[in-house]
Amino acid sequence: MASRTVSTLKFVGSISLGLLTGLSYTLSTLTLPTLLTLPTASSASKAFTNLTTLSLAHIRTLANISTGSFLLAYILSPRSQKHPYLLWTTLFVASSGWTEYFLRFAVAEKAVGARKNNVRRDKKGKGRQMDASYEVLGAASDRDSEGTASGEEMEEDVNGEEVREQMEGFMMTQIVRTAVAGIGFAMSVVGIWGDGAADLVIIEM
Repeated sequence: MASRTVSTLKFVGSISLGLLTGLSYTLSTLTLPTLLTLPTASSASKAFTNLTTLSLAHIRTLANISTGSFLLAYILSPRSQKHPYLLWTTLFVASSGWTEYFLRFAVAEKAVGARKNNVRRDKKGKGRQMDASYEVLGAASDRDSEGTASGEEMEEDVNGEEVREQMEGFMMTQIVRTAVAGIGFAMSVVGIWGDGAADLVIIEM
């Protein structure tokens, strides 16, 4: 009975880890590059927000299931069958779930640099627009220029470069997660195959 439970846990852990690897790979190679082609920053921001909310919820669920399954399989295994690959796979799965926190600092630094550049460009652009409005349109067009400036400020709340930086950072996180989870998945498959081969040898003997 214990061996069946352990085998079921290994199977569930491997399937969950495979789904996690496939989800991260799909996000990094198909979904996020498609979002980068959207025409407006507001639509890209909304789509990216929905994507991150749903994808992270699924990723964490799969990572928790896989981690718990492999860890329980190691704990419930007999002493002679406590193979180290179960612990190594658990470590890789847990590491894949924390990649976004490891890479957050690098992404934050790039985002801060992009914001500084955007602020400088906006200040220069606004100064030139105000000079041109006073020289060409005169004092009578001040109301129109103020309305235009307020509209631009509303559009600047969704900055295209900042959204792109966030998407690229999330894409890099998914690439790293795919690599880490893929190593763990390969290790689990090889380990389960080795367990089956060992059982077959014992039966033949």
